Amino acid sequence: MPRAPHFMPLLLLLLLLSLSHTQAAFPQDPLPLLISDLQGSSPLSWFRGLEDDAVAAELGLDFQRFLTLNRTLLVAARDHVFSFDLQAQEEGEGLVPNKYLTWRSQDVENCAVRGKLTDECYNYIRVLVPWDSQTLLACGTNSFSPVCRSYGITSLQQEGEELSGQARCPFDATQSNVAVFAEGSLYSATAADFQASDAVVYRSLGPQPPLRSAKYDSKWLREPHFVHALEHGDHVYFFFREVSVEDARLGRVQFSRVARVCKRDMGGSPRALDRHWTSFLKLRLNCSVPGDSTFYFDVLQALTGPVNLHGRSALFGVFTTQTNSIPGSAVCAFYLDEIERGFEGKFKEQRSLDGAWTPVSEDRVPSPRPGSCAGIGGAALSPSCPRSLPSSGPPPARPSRTAAVSTFKGSSPQPPSSRPRAGRSSGRLTAPSPRTSSLPDSQSLPWPLFASGLFIDCLSPCPRERSGR
Repeated sequence: MPRAPHFMPLLLLLLLLSLSHTQAAFPQDPLPLLISDLQGSSPLSWFRGLEDDAVAAELGLDFQRFLTLNRTLLVAARDHVFSFDLQAQEEGEGLVPNKYLTWRSQDVENCAVRGKLTDECYNYIRVLVPWDSQTLLACGTNSFSPVCRSYGITSLQQEGEELSGQARCPFDATQSNVAVFAEGSLYSATAADFQASDAVVYRSLGPQPPLRSAKYDSKWLREPHFVHALEHGDHVYFFFREVSVEDARLGRVQFSRVARVCKRDMGGSPRALDRHWTSFLKLRLNCSVPGDSTFYFDVLQALTGPVNLHGRSALFGVFTTQTNSIPGSAVCAFYLDEIERGFEGKFKEQRSLDGAWTPVSEDRVPSPRPGSCAGIGGAALSPSCPRSLPSSGPPPARPSRTAAVSTFKGSSPQPPSSRPRAGRSSGRLTAPSPRTSSLPDSQSLPWPLFASGLFIDCLSPCPRERSGR
C-alpha cells in the first residue's frame, strides 16, 4: 500500500495557520449605538396593494422606486405608481393611496416571443424623478421595450407624448439604473441594449446636446452596477461598482467607483469623441481597514444622499467584501469635498495591452487638464479652447490616448476616519437609512460613532432575485 507523501502534514499545518491568520485579521464588530427590537414601539402601517389587483396578489407588489416630495410618498411598482399623503395616514392602520396611476405594458406578445418569462413581461417602473416642481418623469421596462412618460406631480395625469426609454431605463427590471435631473437635463446611467452589453452614462432631454460614454469600452465602464447619482457643484456624480480592469491579475474582482461629468460638457469634435463626454473621469472609492495588511470592503451596495457631518457634506455607503471572500460589511463615510480633491490626483495609464496601470507624470498631462470644465480653472485661461465649443474643454491633442488615460485617476478618496464607521463580520448589509430622529443630537456624539445620527437598517441576507431571472 503506497505511503502518503511526507509533506502532506506540513501543507495541512500551513493551511491551518493561514486560516487562523485570516480570521484574526478581520476587523472586530464595533458595538452598536442603538438597538431596537421594536417591542413597545409604535405599530407599523402597511400596504398590501389594490384590492382588485390579481397580479399583485399572485406575484407581490414588486416595489421599484420610492420618492418623497414634501409630505407625499410616491412608490413606483409593477404597472403602478402610488401616491400617499403621509399627513393623512394613521399609525397602525393600512396605508391607502390617495391616488395612483396604472401604466401597463402594450408589448407583452413581443416580449414572450423573445423568450422571456411571464412575470418579466410587465411594466416595471424603474425611473421616478422630479423633472421640475410640477412634473414627474417615469420610465418603465414595458416588456423589455423601455418607454418614458411625464406626469403631473399632484394629479398623476400624463402630460405630453411618450418618449423612448433607451439609455434612460433598463430593459430588464433586474438591471441597475440611476437618474437625476440637473439644470434641466436628465443624467442617467444604465444598460442601453436588450443584451445589457452596452453600459452607458447618458445626458438627454435638456437644452444641451445629448452625450454618452464610449460604447463597449471597458476602460470607461466594465459591467457596472449603478447605485446612486447626484448633482454637486459643476458636476454630476455617479456611484457604482464594476469589474476591475487595472487589477486583472486578481481575476474578476469588483471595485467601487465614483465617476463624474461636467454639466457644461458639449462633447468632442467630429474627429474625436463626437457626441461623447470629454469630461468623464472615475476613481476608486476606498473603504478599508488599515494595518499591516489592508482589509478592503470593495463592493458598494448602497449610498445615502448628502448628510451633514461636522458641518461638511458627506455620503454614507454600505460596502461588502467580494462574493468569494469572507462575508463582511462596513459603513464608510466620504466627504464630498474630499471626493472632489481626489479627482485632482494623478492619472493612470496602461502603455501596453497586458501592461500594468502606472501613474502619468504631470509633464505629460495635456493642458487644459482632461476632465476640466470649460470656463473654470485652467480651462478658462487656456487659449486653445475652440470657439465652437464654448461650454466644453477642447478635444485633447492626442484624443484616443488621452481619452483612455483620463478615465482613471490614481488617487482614491479616503474615509474621514481611519476605520469604517460600522461593520459586520457575518452576512452582508445591503442598505443604509438616515434616521436623525432615532438618535441624540449630533453634537453630543463622539467621533467614532455616527456623528450625523445615521441609523443602519440591517437587511441581511441579501434578497434573492425572482426565479427565472
